[in-house]
Amino acid sequence: MSNSDLSQTQAVDLNLATPGELEDLKPQQALTQVRYLHSLLLSANRGVWEWHPDSGTQRATGNLWLQLHRDPEAALSGVWSGDLALVHSDDRDGLLNLRSRLCQQGTFVDATIRAYARDGQPVWLRLWARAFTAPSGERFFLGGCTDYSESLSPRSLSYFSGERFHSAMDMVGDGLWEWDLRVDEVVLDDACWRMLGYSRGQSESDARAALARWKTHMVADDYPEVKQAMEDNVREQLPLDVEFRLRHRERGIVWVRCRGNVQRSSAGQPIRVLGTLQDITAVKKKQLKQDEELQRLKQESSSRTELISSLSHELRTPLNAILGYSQMVELDQSLNPDQRLRLAEIRKAGQHLLHLVSDVLDLARIDSNRLAPSIEAVQPAPLVADCRQLLEPLAETRKVSLTFEPLGWERAYVLADPTRFKQVVLNLVGNAIKYNRENGRVVISFAPQAEGWLRLSVLDTGSGIATRKQSQVFEPFNRLGMEQGKIEGTGVGLAIARQLTEAMGGRIGFDSEEGQGSVFWVEFMMNDAPSEVLQMAARPDYTSMLPACRVMYITGRSAWANRMKGVLASVQQVELQIVSDAMKGIFSARTGSADLMIVDAELPGISLRDFAAIVRGDVATASIPLLGIIDQSTDCLDACVPSSYDLPVLAEALRYCLGLKNDVIAQGGGSL
Repeated sequence: MSNSDLSQTQAVDLNLATPGELEDLKPQQALTQVRYLHSLLLSANRGVWEWHPDSGTQRATGNLWLQLHRDPEAALSGVWSGDLALVHSDDRDGLLNLRSRLCQQGTFVDATIRAYARDGQPVWLRLWARAFTAPSGERFFLGGCTDYSESLSPRSLSYFSGERFHSAMDMVGDGLWEWDLRVDEVVLDDACWRMLGYSRGQSESDARAALARWKTHMVADDYPEVKQAMEDNVREQLPLDVEFRLRHRERGIVWVRCRGNVQRSSAGQPIRVLGTLQDITAVKKKQLKQDEELQRLKQESSSRTELISSLSHELRTPLNAILGYSQMVELDQSLNPDQRLRLAEIRKAGQHLLHLVSDVLDLARIDSNRLAPSIEAVQPAPLVADCRQLLEPLAETRKVSLTFEPLGWERAYVLADPTRFKQVVLNLVGNAIKYNRENGRVVISFAPQAEGWLRLSVLDTGSGIATRKQSQVFEPFNRLGMEQGKIEGTGVGLAIARQLTEAMGGRIGFDSEEGQGSVFWVEFMMNDAPSEVLQMAARPDYTSMLPACRVMYITGRSAWANRMKGVLASVQQVELQIVSDAMKGIFSARTGSADLMIVDAELPGISLRDFAAIVRGDVATASIPLLGIIDQSTDCLDACVPSSYDLPVLAEALRYCLGLKNDVIAQGGGSL
C-alpha cells in the first residue's frame, strides 16, 4: 500500500476502536464503544456468558437466554455449564465430551447444537468461548451464543427435512411429533398445538412436559388404548395407528388419528418414535351420523318386519277360513254351473292372496336376516329332480315340456342350503313354465364355470323380456307389464330367488331375447371341484370382441377419469373422451361424437335421472346407450357396472350396450 493510500485510510473516522486505541480514548468515547459492542452482542438472537469451572460461578446476559429460560443463568446451565436439560438428546453426549476437553486443556470452543426454547420448539444455537487466565491463576471462559435458526419449529425434529414437505403438511393441517425414548421428551409442532386451541406461545414451555400436557386434554377412557398402541409399537414393532379424543380449549371434543413408527439404533435398541397427528373430527362426525342413520334404518326395518309378520299371520286365519268354506260349499250338489263358477273364482282369489301373504312374509324374513341359510355340501341333481317332479303337474296343465339334463354332473356337490336351494329352483322353473308358450319347452341343465362354480340353467321358449325392462327383472312386485294378463303371480318369486341365492353365497343372472325366450341361471361353488374346472377362463374375452367405437365418459372426479383411461389403455379400438361437465357431454353427443356414454352416480351439476331424461328426450341422442359406474342398478340407465370394475367386466358391459344401439338402428331409430 502506498503512503498516499495509507494517509487516506487513516483520515476516515472508524467507529470501532482497536485494542491499542482503547487506552487513548476519552471517557465519553469509551462509553460509546461499550454501547456499540452491547448492541452487537446483545441483540434479540445473541448473548454473552462467563464461566468459572473450578468454582462453578457463571454469568449470562442477553436476550437470547430469555428465549430459552426465564432465568439467563439457568438457560446457560441448560445448554452448557450444567445438566444440559435444554439440549437435544442427540447432541448431549458430544457436548459433554467437548466441555470436558475444554476444561482439561482446550483454549477455544465453537459448536453448533440443538436446544429447546421456552415454548417447547427446537432452535439451532452456535455456542463459542475462549479460555482466559485471571491474575490469581484461575482459568475461566468468556463466550457468546447466537440463535441462527429463527425458529425451526417442525424442521429441526430429527427426521423432518424439506421446506416443501412441511409446507404441504401445514396446508393439510396435519401435525408432526417426535418422542425421544432415551430422555422421555416429546416435541410437537405448531399444528399439533393448534388442534387443542393453543398458539405456539401458549404451548408447553418444558419440552419434557409436553406429553403430560397432552394427557390432561385426552379423554380418560381413550388413554389405555393409546398407551397400549405406543407400547406395542416400541416393543413389538406393530404399526402405530390409533384414534382418540382430545378436549379442545374452547370447542369441546376433537378426534385425532395418531400414526407413527419407532426408530432403532444399529444395536436394535429403540431410540425414538416419529409420527403424524391428523384432525379427523369432521370425518368422525360424519361416520357417527351415518352409524346413527344406519341404526335408525335397522330399527325401522325391524319394526316393519314385525308389522308385516304380524299382519301376515292375522291375514292367514280369515283367508284359510274363506278357502275352507268355499271348498265345502263347492261340494253341494244342488249348485248350478254359474254358482260353481263364482265359487271357483272366490277360491282362486283366496289362494292368490294366501300366496301373496306367504311371499311378503318370506321377503320380510330375508330382509331381517331371519331366514339365514345353513350351508352344507349337497348334491344339487337329486334336489332338482324333486323340484321337477313337483312341477310336472303344472307343466302338463300349461302344455309345456319339462326336461332335466344333468349332463354328467349328477354326482357333483355344491355348497348351499338344500331347502333354500329347492326354493330357488322352484321359483325359476315355475316362472319358466308359467310364462312359456303353449307346447313350449323348459330345459334344466348343469354346466361348470370358471374357478370351480357349477351353473344351473333354466331355459324357456317363452316370449322373452324386452331390453328396456331387463333392469327391473329382480324388483319385488314388478311383473313387467303382465299384471293384466291371464297368468297368476305376485311378482315376488324372482326377488326371493335372488336374495336367497346371494344369501347362500351364490350368483344369479339371466340372458333374454324378446320373442325368443330366456335363460335364468344360478351358480354355486362346487365342493372339491375338478382341477380342469378350476383352471377354466373366468369369462369370454369380450375385450377382443369390441368393435371400433367412440366412448364418452362424463365424470367430475379426476381420479375416476384416470382410472378409466388406465383400464381402457390397452383396448386400441375404443376411442375414449373424458368430459368433466354434464351439459358439455350432452352437447358433444348431439354432434354425433359418441357411440356410447358412461356416467357416474354423481354427475356434476345435475341428477342422474334428469341427465338420462335429457338424453332420451333428444332425437339426436336418444339412440346412444347409457352405461353407469354405479353399485346399485337404476332403471334410467341401460346397464351398470360396479365401481370396482375391471377390464373384463367393463368390456362385457360395453359390448352389451353397443349391441343395444345396433338393434335400435336396425329397427329405424327411437329411444332404447
